[in-house]
Amino acid sequence: MKTLTKAEEQVMQALWKLHKAFLRDIVNAMPAPKPHQNTVATLLKILAEKEFAGIHVLGRQHEYYPLVSKEEYSKRTIKQMVKGYF
Repeated sequence: MKTLTKAEEQVMQALWKLHKAFLRDIVNAMPAPKPHQNTVATLLKILAEKEFAGIHVLGRQHEYYPLVSKEEYSKRTIKQMVKGYF
């Protein structure tokens, strides 16, 4: 599994909290200072390429949903950290 940058992880935190959401909902769920909508859209595109988020196309809008659970990501991140430490 690929690792996430800090910005990607913030977007995933919002997506995990919402389960399914549109771009505007994700931006609103993020902590202040809120990033620009274009920045979040770019991060969501990267997350889809890394196979962390899926996209449902509904007309001109995209609905995003997590492909990796928060628990699974946390477990793998801790394993990689421990493996790298020892």
